[in-house]
Order: sequence, then C-alpha cells, then structure tokens
Amino acid sequence: MQNRANQDLFDLISALAGNSDLTTQEISHLLALANRRFSQAYNTTPYWVRYLTVGEERTIANSIVPFTQTSKTDIGEFIKINREQPFLRNSTIDFEFFIESDGAHVINLTASDATSVFVTYRKPLTLLTTLDKDGTGGETEVPNEYFLFMAHATYADFLRMDGQHSKAGFEEEFANGFLDESLDNPQQVYNNNTIGQRFRTHVSQQSR
Repeated sequence: MQNRANQDLFDLISALAGNSDLTTQEISHLLALANRRFSQAYNTTPYWVRYLTVGEERTIANSIVPFTQTSKTDIGEFIKINREQPFLRNSTIDFEFFIESDGAHVINLTASDATSVFVTYRKPLTLLTTLDKDGTGGETEVPNEYFLFMAHATYADFLRMDGQHSKAGFEEEFANGFLDESLDNPQQVYNNNTIGQRFRTHVSQQSR
C-alpha cells in the first residue's frame, strides 16, 4: 500500500488555492482541516485494507480483551471476536461483546478457562502532525487512497473559510467522487462483503 508525502498534500492544496506562500497560521488551519478530512475518510468504513487486521489471536482474561497487548498492534476498534481462527474452512463461534474503557467484554464464553480469542479489528488512526512545505517533516504521510479526497475536501473547507460557498460545494462533490472511487476498489468491496458479514449498531444487532 502506497503513501504520499505530506508535502505532496500541501503542494496540491496550495496549487488548488493558487497560493504557495501561505502564512504559518494558514498552514496550521489547513492541518486541522486536513486531519478532519483524514478522520472522515477513515471512519467511512471499518474495512479499509491498510487498517484492517483479521482473526489475530489475542489474550483474554476475566472475559476482557484489552485494547493493548505487548508485541501486538493497539486495537482502535473491535469488529469481530471469534472462538477460533475465522474465515478458514470451518465456521466458528462469533462472540457477542460490549466495549468499555478497558477493552472488549466478551459475553458467554464457551469455555470458562479460555485464555485467547481471535479478534478482527481496525488499527487506530495516526493523524498528521504537520503540513510540510519545505520537505523537513516527511515523517508523516498520507494514505494514497485518501490523498485526492483529502486535498480537494480540505480545499473546499478553505474556500468556506473565505466565504466562497458555491465553489466550495463543487469541490466537496469532486472530493467525494475520489472517496467513492477508493471505496469501489475491488479489495475494499471484498472486505465489506466478506468480513462484514456481521454488523452492529447502537440500535440493533443482526447476523447475515
């Protein structure tokens, strides 16, 4: 999976704005707006390929799977918890669970002495720490699948700050088209249709 340098994001936004000589305050505003759009893209679906981990074995104690485990990636969002490795030949029990500050509380474990379960989860999002116009802050990068959406959506927000609401609406529509293209990526569609066989909302829970 490819990344784009944050300087590339700055360069494209400033090119769209027709101004590469932005003040420090304006760049700070752009960074906040870009991170807002970064979060928006990330939250569009839990099944983005780069953030998804499927069926990783995790330690469980007192029916709780913690967000953090030594030598494992932190869990940003629990999606599924299974008794055994999911998506292999045999079906496996899909546990119900609820989330609190200490992790996922698994309901009705099938074995009282269970020490591990298999978790499908979304990795946490790491926001940009800078928008770089001189190439010195390349430690933060933008996922390629979000790049054009973030650039045009951030520019749309910049236009709104300047009172150009009509033009901002056009750029917003343009940006959403790029995000839709990323969501239509065959790998993304496959993840949604295969891994997302069970979904939960705060209103209901449904199996399919």
